[in-house]
Amino acid sequence: MGWWWGSNSPSESQPPAQSQSQSQADADADFHAAFPHLAPSSTSSSNPSSSSAPSQAPPQSEYPETMSCRAAFDSAFYCASFGGKFNDIYRYGELRDCSEHWSDFWFCMRIKSKGAEVKKALVRERYREKEERVKGRPNSEDVWEKRGPHERIERPFSQAGEL
Repeated sequence: MGWWWGSNSPSESQPPAQSQSQSQADADADFHAAFPHLAPSSTSSSNPSSSSAPSQAPPQSEYPETMSCRAAFDSAFYCASFGGKFNDIYRYGELRDCSEHWSDFWFCMRIKSKGAEVKKALVRERYREKEERVKGRPNSEDVWEKRGPHERIERPFSQAGEL
């Protein structure tokens, strides 16, 4: 990129790499806020200084306290896309409505101006309500049946002649 900016100095090309890693970290945080069940567990601490710090109390709720509007928008947009509709048919056997995804996005936009504690409480309540609704709806287990012991697949990735 030195030719673009007219400089070949490596010290000037370092800040974009740092901002790139920061934007990746922000994107990861947004993703994990939207899909908390996919977030890595934080049970082990790799930072030695944090082990000497007083441990924080566990959260009052098992539900997330933050919601990323960017991730909610991405989820709603994907739901409306061809790939999202393909997943609906594959996973659920029917096309599903994207209104819940858009509702999450607009909910996130509405609470942006609220105070921090009020926002946390609203987000926790939202995730609790969503979980209750999801448990009662059809899911992939309604379409697909689990394999029995007699249908066990041995060496699924081997070539036909490698048995």
